[in-house]
Amino acid sequence: MFESNFPVNKGSYPFGNGWNAFKRLTSDASAEDRQALFRGTVTNVYRLA
Repeated sequence: MFESNFPVNKGSYPFGNGWNAFKRLTSDASAEDRQALFRGTVTNVYRLA
């Protein structure tokens, strides 16, 4: 699961740069792994519907 310290880090880098870094870091991951990193894990941890 990814996390960031945004908006606190807003002075260091734009949100889009952080988001694009997450996407580039996972470019070789499977679709299932990417789904878990970007959505699935947080949905389960915080019990979101």
